[in-house]
Amino acid sequence: MKRALVTATLVALVAGAAISVFAFLLARYGPSGDGWSFRGNGALAAYTLLPVVLTAGWTAIVLQARSVSSWISLGIAAGAVSLVIALADALLIPLLGTAADATFGAVLLVALVAWMVIAPAVATRIPPAGSAFYSVGTSLAAGVAWLVAALAGLILVGYLIPAGS
Repeated sequence: MKRALVTATLVALVAGAAISVFAFLLARYGPSGDGWSFRGNGALAAYTLLPVVLTAGWTAIVLQARSVSSWISLGIAAGAVSLVIALADALLIPLLGTAADATFGAVLLVALVAWMVIAPAVATRIPPAGSAFYSVGTSLAAGVAWLVAALAGLILVGYLIPAGS
């Protein structure tokens, strides 16, 4: 489990860093249109990828603890649902305008955060496969490590190359 914990921490660190790099690139070179832009403050949309990373990681951790053989693919699938929600939110203004964003933007962001909690909770309902079940403490430590590493990567790279620079 120690190796898995270290690997998960490194993956989360890289994922957090990648979000900051994406925000930097979006702020500098992002698309824009009539009355909207992902440049400058519009790059804040990139940070909706953090719940995507957390959903995928936390769901995978729960499933691995339950010895589900497809824990990686199911974790990625849970993250993909988050990604669809985040993309729908990001595309509201460019595709449907500010009125649609005012109407549906907050709902989509609440749905994104709710799914970040619901997906791992649903994963706890999948029956454990076999007898190799990790302790709750170990799984909790892995979940906290995932959060801390993703935030560390995000903040460290964000500090080195701020999105607005």
